Amino acid sequence: MVNSNLAEDIATENERSLSTLVRTIARFQGKFSLTLVRCNYASLRFAMLQKLRDHSTVEYQELALEPATKTLYQTILNAVQEQPPKALIIVGMESVVALDDLLAGANRARDQFKQDFAFPLILWVTDSVLSKFSRSANDLKSWAPPPIQFTMSPDDLRIFLRQKADQAFADVENFKLDDCEIELLENDLLNAELGPELQASWQFIRGLVEVKKNQIDLALEHYQQNLTFWQQNHPLERQGIVCQKIAQAYNRKAELHRAGNQGYWQEARKYLQQSLEIFEQVQRHDLAAKCISQLCEVLRLLQAWEELENLAKKALKIHVNYGTVSQVTEDYGFLAEVALQQSQWEKACESAKLALSVLEQAGINKKETGLYLLLLAKGQRNLIPCSTVNPPQPALAKGGSQSVFSPLEIIETLTQAKVITQPQDDVQLYLRILEELRTLYFEQGEYLKAFDIKLEQQAVKSKYGLQAFIGASRLQSPQQIIDIGLQSGKSKAEIVEEIEAASGRSRDIKEISKRIRTPACKLTIVHGQSGVGKSSIIQAWLVPALQLTTFEARDILPILLQSYHDWARDCGECLKAGIEQLKAVHLSGAIDTPTAILKQLRLNQDRNLLTVLIFDQFEEFFFAYRDPIGRQELYNFLAECLNQISDLKIILSLREDYLFYLLEFNRATNLSIIDNDILTKKICYYLGNFSISDAKAIVQTLTKGSQFYLDDDLVNALVEDLAGEMGEVRPIELQIVGTQLEKRQITQLGEYQQLGSQAKLKLVKEFLDEVIADCGKENKDIAKVVLYLLTDEKETRPQKNFAELAANLRIELVELELVLGMIVKSGLVLEVPGTPKRYQLVHDYLVPFVRQWGNVKLPEIREKIEQVKALNQRATEILKDCDQQQEQLEELLAIGNRNFKKQEELDKNQENLEELLAIEKRNLKILAIFLIIINIILFSIRVVDTIIRGVA
Repeated sequence: MVNSNLAEDIATENERSLSTLVRTIARFQGKFSLTLVRCNYASLRFAMLQKLRDHSTVEYQELALEPATKTLYQTILNAVQEQPPKALIIVGMESVVALDDLLAGANRARDQFKQDFAFPLILWVTDSVLSKFSRSANDLKSWAPPPIQFTMSPDDLRIFLRQKADQAFADVENFKLDDCEIELLENDLLNAELGPELQASWQFIRGLVEVKKNQIDLALEHYQQNLTFWQQNHPLERQGIVCQKIAQAYNRKAELHRAGNQGYWQEARKYLQQSLEIFEQVQRHDLAAKCISQLCEVLRLLQAWEELENLAKKALKIHVNYGTVSQVTEDYGFLAEVALQQSQWEKACESAKLALSVLEQAGINKKETGLYLLLLAKGQRNLIPCSTVNPPQPALAKGGSQSVFSPLEIIETLTQAKVITQPQDDVQLYLRILEELRTLYFEQGEYLKAFDIKLEQQAVKSKYGLQAFIGASRLQSPQQIIDIGLQSGKSKAEIVEEIEAASGRSRDIKEISKRIRTPACKLTIVHGQSGVGKSSIIQAWLVPALQLTTFEARDILPILLQSYHDWARDCGECLKAGIEQLKAVHLSGAIDTPTAILKQLRLNQDRNLLTVLIFDQFEEFFFAYRDPIGRQELYNFLAECLNQISDLKIILSLREDYLFYLLEFNRATNLSIIDNDILTKKICYYLGNFSISDAKAIVQTLTKGSQFYLDDDLVNALVEDLAGEMGEVRPIELQIVGTQLEKRQITQLGEYQQLGSQAKLKLVKEFLDEVIADCGKENKDIAKVVLYLLTDEKETRPQKNFAELAANLRIELVELELVLGMIVKSGLVLEVPGTPKRYQLVHDYLVPFVRQWGNVKLPEIREKIEQVKALNQRATEILKDCDQQQEQLEELLAIGNRNFKKQEELDKNQENLEELLAIEKRNLKILAIFLIIINIILFSIRVVDTIIRGVA
């Protein structure tokens, strides 16, 4: 009775609120008014709006905000400027990602609302939106009377929950429930009596939502409570579904916590097996088809190959009848993986080809094609070892087939797999493809290509949080932080904070970002020594943070430029791409001149964009344009940007030993906006080495993000060793030593101490040795000599050009180009701009390591180089002989084929001749008989004629 009265009271209140809303719309016709309508459920809002259409005599317009909406005023203006409505109802505010910024911007523009919108404005809000309204737009909120409220009764709440539960179990993969609805539902359900089944359903829904937020332990807790209920009440199908979701939660936990992934996969295996048994028992073949695929994948991760083979064969039978094309191809893929592990190369190739064939026949261009191409390439590579020394044999003359695959064919297959597969879709598969490509290139002596692949592997691992340290390479943007943050429903501001913290340069990023947000700060010059991480901080951390930042309801558009040979074209292309991506528009025509760029930059102000032009490695510009006259165009462009475009900031980043070049810029233009003083402290920002405390924090941040956890005592000892007497830690040295620790999996102080008293030096030497080894056995000594020649007896790093190095080595230029290219890309050597280009060892601290190779005399190394060259020459000659012999064999085979064909032709001619002779014999016989008959007839005629004459 109480519940019945409560439901009636709520229904009455809702009708009263609806009447109030109708009167409000009618009352404020022709003038601005603001009304807030509090409603926590989309389904209730929909029902009330349906009733409002029936009751209201005023025709109103509805506007649904998109999640990416940035400004409320501008969005409304765009929607109503052609035909102003009599009233405007706005829904979807709870879905806006940057809601705080949107409300803050609306609060600042509140006078424009009154000025431009002469109609009632009704905003539908939830409790959470209303709370943010009070915090971010209280002045605007003060214009509205107390919110009109619509409430859902307990009975309706139970119906709503039951509908959601049925939807979740019926289509669990596509089930959606907004976070705000979950929070509100949880609060409202406290006042509603739920039966055991509804309570269990609520636990299941909570589990689904927590998984999406990556709160796996909470999700598992809800799932287990739900599973206990279903096990006690015997609805088998729901037990199977919950077991499957528990397994998926453990799989996700294995992704997020790689250190314990084996245990999590074992748990996933257990629950998937239970789920599969249940689905088979209740004959839900469609659910069993999905479940068995997931179980196969877990067995692959656990490397349970024999069990996987048996299950994949069973899965194939199920999927042929009840599954999809993709599931069938997955089964063939699993069988190919098993065959590879069992060294059954032909079987692996056959299964991979079947997977590709099924996709092709179905006309499906699946991303998974990359996996099957990888498996095919691995099988082909191992089928019959094939190299330049063991070339493919020619096909047999008759009935033969070429079964050996050349390295080029396999590389082409892997390259195709790499193009199809994107790291954001399956980073582990992408890395597997890269590793296979790198190995194949290295085996074929394509060392530079192999090294490029290795660098890409490091970049991908760093970007997706799979590797803490990156050696001397450049840092990558923290994609994993961004992805997980967005998946978890975090705000962009929260994600930016995580990016800043993970960078290890939080203070620097915050300071530079603050300058960008300060109106008076138009220009910032970031400077520091080589190797302190200027490019890394800008490219990997600052740019992603700015892309996620909204300032005063404006999006920030960072444009990064790192090449200057055609700066206007490159800048224009980056600007065009950035605008099109951010604003989802298409810009026609090229933007490749300073005038065109300036035009777009001015238009960006109308697009509500704050543009940040970032010129990284700006010292390169002065070498690309050695003539001051050639530089003037960029000087004029920058000056106009600074002096005339308000919503624009410029960052120049360069090595501090090139700062003096900017004085020419200062003299050549009018920079009144900065008082013609370009090198003032207000403009310049110094980026230096890490302090000891910062270095410790950075190590902990990097290792935590990649789940490579180091003992605190080890971190302290490591940083102390790296700081030395200087009391500062060089970023590049931290990365190099950290990389070697990660490769050795050294996580405890005792393990580090086992390296000896010179542990740091030993690890740096290991890094150098790896770079040397990457150059290839035949180039190893050349690489050592090149690095040695870039030092001198004074323990300094002299710059040398290509010709000077070649003259000292007296080797082929191609070999020197290869070695220089690799050690430059490794980060050990700088390529100093200029004509001619010069090369320099990257840091003084590397000099002692390189100088140790001085105990090997240069003549001895040259002699070794000559020996290697002689061996290579001999190998080439042997290979040439083999090629000649192969050509001779092919020629003999061709002659044999020709002779064989001639013999066949002779045999055929002989047969034809014999047949003709037989025909001729038959014809002669017939002719002979015919002649005999003719003779007999003629003889008979003569006899008759003689008789007649005798009678006469």
